[in-house]
Amino acid sequence: MATFQGDLPDLTQTAAPVGENLASVYIETYGCQMNVYDSQAINGLLEGAGYNIVQHDLEADVILLNTCSIRDLAEHKVISRVGELRHRRTKTEMPQPVIGVCGCMAERMGKDLRKGKRRVDLVVGVDNYDTLPGLISKLTAKTIPQHAHERRTVTGHRSDAHYVAPPSLYPINNSHLVTIHKGCDYKCTYCIVPYTRGPQSEKSPEAIIEEISGIVAGGGREVTLLGQNVTAYNWQQNMDFAKLVEEVAEIDGLERIRFLTGHPTDMHPHLMDTIGRLEKVCPWLHVPVQSGSDRVLRRMKRLYTSGQYLEMVDYARQAIPNVTFSTDFIVGFPGETEQDFQDTLEVTRKVKYDQAFCFKYSERPGVPAAKLNDDVPDVEKKRRLAELLAVQEETWNAVADTCVGQVWPGVVEGQAKHQSKPGQDDGQKGPFWRLRTSNNRKIIVSADELKIGAELKARINGYKNTSFLGELQD
Repeated sequence: MATFQGDLPDLTQTAAPVGENLASVYIETYGCQMNVYDSQAINGLLEGAGYNIVQHDLEADVILLNTCSIRDLAEHKVISRVGELRHRRTKTEMPQPVIGVCGCMAERMGKDLRKGKRRVDLVVGVDNYDTLPGLISKLTAKTIPQHAHERRTVTGHRSDAHYVAPPSLYPINNSHLVTIHKGCDYKCTYCIVPYTRGPQSEKSPEAIIEEISGIVAGGGREVTLLGQNVTAYNWQQNMDFAKLVEEVAEIDGLERIRFLTGHPTDMHPHLMDTIGRLEKVCPWLHVPVQSGSDRVLRRMKRLYTSGQYLEMVDYARQAIPNVTFSTDFIVGFPGETEQDFQDTLEVTRKVKYDQAFCFKYSERPGVPAAKLNDDVPDVEKKRRLAELLAVQEETWNAVADTCVGQVWPGVVEGQAKHQSKPGQDDGQKGPFWRLRTSNNRKIIVSADELKIGAELKARINGYKNTSFLGELQD
């Protein structure tokens, strides 16, 4: 079951139900992979308490929305979704469900989510998921206990709250998510995460090893280590991320280790040497640069210069065979000039990212950057975003062109949708399957039937966007 770091029972055991005929619960997840992991932990916690987890909102007595606050748009989607869920029940003449908001949005907005036309019934922050079984029981009881309505908002950070999702909830053949720490101490000026996730707090190495060993015992072969800044992991000043990775790599039966997200200041040479030396660690680095301008990076409080970032990239390419990079960019940060933006384009061209996740600056309430004058007009932000995406596409196409004709190993992840470019026939006929290489490149192949988790080889014949089109080889 989902539990705390300080008290880890046998994760394969299910707790006895706390009552009979408990409510059915539907969980909907928004945002990052850490939220996906948290939803799996909530799922396990509620199932262990006897609740029935359902796969459709119309089947549920309780709907939990596990939310993201990284951008204003993410929050608007959730508020709209609450209205949509209420309307669907009214339209179908079904009883209204208990709707709860969990996660980062719960931490940021708290009791405000219980107000207005689209108010929700329950608000539970990222460190208080253990309260959900009891709260839901009270709110769905046939006879609602006295004072049950008084405690509907539970937020605030706790250093002991490290949840573990049970291996039985994981898909057997995909990369299994494992959160190794939560929160962040960097406090970049634009970022809401240190306020919604709290200060950095590590899960113990013993708990991490036990969790991954359980995953492997259940048939898993690959894990993705997660953290707001996963490379900042430092257990009691005695075990850094490189040492943790070394210990994880010693688990028998584990074949691949991925991780995200890394912070440039934590990508030390000894960590990159460790990644390059350990065959189980996949050579893919998601290391957000955010901007190519030193002036903007200082205003963002990113703690590195563009030159230092490029030095890190150069070292990684020497130390880690076949390494690939992905990144995040913010355009239109307060005070960003055209020259600052051109510096960002230059970094894009130099690094040659496999993928870049690019966004317009979105002011978040309460963060230091909110005090700055948001002086880049929205129309200019849109122009810069479009130009950055175009430069990234141009740079990526040049990289992808050099890959055609190569033969790569990859692991079958599952079936995939594939469409040829308009007016073109790439010769592939379905059904289609998705393979992923160790350095995180996707290959689409056609075959009647493939075994998920099998490692196969494919010749690269072309590409579409960031996916390669391949042909299986004997």
